[in-house]
Amino acid sequence: MTARKANTPTLTREQIISTAIAIVDREGLDALSLRRLASELGVGTMTLYYHVPDKAALKDLIFEAVMAEVHIADSAPDATAEERVLAVAYALRDALIKHINAAPIALTQSMNTPGQLRPIEKLLGILFELGLDETDATVAVEVVGQYIIGTSVIYANRVAASEEHGEPVAKEPDGISPEEFPNLMRMMSAAGYLGWSEPFDRGLRALIKGLVLDKIPG
Repeated sequence: MTARKANTPTLTREQIISTAIAIVDREGLDALSLRRLASELGVGTMTLYYHVPDKAALKDLIFEAVMAEVHIADSAPDATAEERVLAVAYALRDALIKHINAAPIALTQSMNTPGQLRPIEKLLGILFELGLDETDATVAVEVVGQYIIGTSVIYANRVAASEEHGEPVAKEPDGISPEEFPNLMRMMSAAGYLGWSEPFDRGLRALIKGLVLDKIPG
């Protein structure tokens, strides 16, 4: 890394990250570039390169900042095993949804820094306290984590495709006939639209039951 020239504006890690996240929150990941970020910060692109070598490193910083917002409160003394795991899962989901445009970063980032790994450490601690062995705990963390990240990214894509940042409206598929798709037509005519939150919660609880609750010894 080359030495910084005299009179180069001083930047902090916090300034860089908060400005990058602000761009992504407002305009999405496609709007983020080192040139755009440098302009927002009021510095030259080469000045920014002194702190962030490329866009991949910038995304890593953004992801770490998002994971740092996973706030997990201590469980109540009488909390059930399901409630303890749900608290961590929903804390992760809430952080991703808060920065919905940044959620797709989680699909390509490996968790490898202290800030990114703290929620995982918390969840593993709960699973080990419940009596799960190392293998079952690993599977639970990976599958539940993938479910939360995957559904959050799907939701992010639906929000991006909708005209307003609200609950996306269900759209009926075109060109289907009752003769060819009787089961699909039955579902569409009889089932109410549940939005996103209720199906997410049902799926999360089913995973926790099969991967955690059913694995608790005794």
